[in-house]
Amino acid sequence: MGLSFYFINLKIDLERNGEEIFMHNETQDMDVLEFARKISRLSIDTPLANKYDEEYGQRSDRWWSCQREHLTVWALHYPTGGEFYYKHKPSLSAKQMYMNLQRPEMILWLVESLGENVDLIQRIIEKISDNSNCGTRCRIVREYISFDRILELLELSGKKK
Repeated sequence: MGLSFYFINLKIDLERNGEEIFMHNETQDMDVLEFARKISRLSIDTPLANKYDEEYGQRSDRWWSCQREHLTVWALHYPTGGEFYYKHKPSLSAKQMYMNLQRPEMILWLVESLGENVDLIQRIIEKISDNSNCGTRCRIVREYISFDRILELLELSGKKK
């Protein structure tokens, strides 16, 4: 398939810092570091996501210059368990990271940069803009754009080159 997919009931033993890590997945998944490498090359020319970010995006503690940088760095650090008040259980699962994202502007950038239908993205933005809770906004986005769809779009974007 071209991407590093792991399928149902596939047990993967990975050595990280001398510890065995197992991934059990109900659907397709990807190593989060491979995911970071792939998204780090995507375009930042995403007018819908950029407009949403300007109007509703995170205001405080903003260290990134664009959502590509934000999501790539987040993915690169996901296996470590995070730091400060961004703690989480360490994982190599890109799907788990995606399902736990709490900033809708990150997901919107990702789907637009991967070439998802702009009418769908606009409908999602209209649906989430009235809700002030970022977690709820992300849940709504994921109802429309599953992680399997992200992997599909990522594979299609790799074929365009």
